[in-house]
Amino acid sequence: MKVSFVTCDVFTDRPFTGNPLLVVPDARGLTSAHMQAVAREINYSESTFVLPAADPKHAYLQRTFVPVKEIPYAGHPTVGTAVVMAALGKVAAGAPDGVHPVTIEVGFGPLALELLKKDGRVARVRMQQRRPEWREPEVRDDVKGQIAAAIGVPFDALHPSLPPQAVGTGNMFLMVPLGSVEAVASALADTRMLNHIEKELSVLGLFFFAFDEAGGRPRLRARMFAPGAGVPEDPATGSAAGPVGVYLALHGALPGGVADGRGRFTIDQGIEMGRPSELDVTVLLEAGRPSGVRVEGSAVLMMRGEIDV
Repeated sequence: MKVSFVTCDVFTDRPFTGNPLLVVPDARGLTSAHMQAVAREINYSESTFVLPAADPKHAYLQRTFVPVKEIPYAGHPTVGTAVVMAALGKVAAGAPDGVHPVTIEVGFGPLALELLKKDGRVARVRMQQRRPEWREPEVRDDVKGQIAAAIGVPFDALHPSLPPQAVGTGNMFLMVPLGSVEAVASALADTRMLNHIEKELSVLGLFFFAFDEAGGRPRLRARMFAPGAGVPEDPATGSAAGPVGVYLALHGALPGGVADGRGRFTIDQGIEMGRPSELDVTVLLEAGRPSGVRVEGSAVLMMRGEIDV
C-alpha cells in the first residue's frame, strides 16, 4: 500500500529552518501501527495523519505521533497540517484573502483555528489552545537541583524568583525559567535525569527559557528536551508556547506587560540546533488571571512523495 506525504517547516517563513513535519493528508486505510511505524521511520519530533472528522462540521481529524507514541495533539503539527491541507485545497479552497476560522478534531476533541490567507495562500495559522491547567510550583531546593542537573546547568542558573512549574493547555510541560539567555544556550541534556523527572512529574518534557531583552521587544529564548517522547530536543514547541504564556501570566511576569486584557510576546526557539523558529503568543486574561491562550506561526512546504507501508 502506498500513501502520499507532504513535509513542511513550521514556525518559520524560510525553508530549512523551523520545525520539520511530515503530514499524510489522507490516512484512510492506515492502522495505528502503520502510523507509528511511519513516525518512527521519519524520526521528526512529530508526524501527523489526517482522517475524516467524526463531526461533519469540522474540517478533519488530526492524529499526532512522536517517534515512540501517539499524543493528543501538538502545536507545530497543528499549524503545519493546516498549511498543508490548505495548499492541497482541502480547507479554505476558493476563499478570499483574510482570516478564515475552521475547527479540527484532535485527541482531546475540537480545536479552533484561524487560517490567515494572503496572496491566495494560507501560510500562517493561529490556534486557540485548550483551557489552561497548572500545578503548584516546585519550590524545594532538592527538586530544583534535580531539574538543573537534568538540563545541565548549575543551580544558580535557575531564575532567582520564578520557580519551575508544570503547566499545560493539552500537553503538560515543566516550565523552567533561567536567569539568562546564555544559560539557555549552554544547557546540555542529561537523558537519564530527564526521563526520571518526566515520569515523576508526569510531564511531556522540560521547556526552559529566559527573557531576551536584546532589541527591546518582548521575547523569550527557549529550548525543550523530551527524551521520553523520543525527542531529544525540539526546534519549536507550539504546545509549550501557550503554557509558558500562562505560566508568566500566573507570576505577573509577561514580557511587555498587559494591554487590553492581553499579553503578547514572541518565542525564539531552535537557535542552538541551527533551526531558528518564531512562535507568537497571545495570553487572554480575566481579572488578571490567564483564561486562554493563542499561538500563531507560519509554515513553508518542503517535500512531497510516497511511502510504502
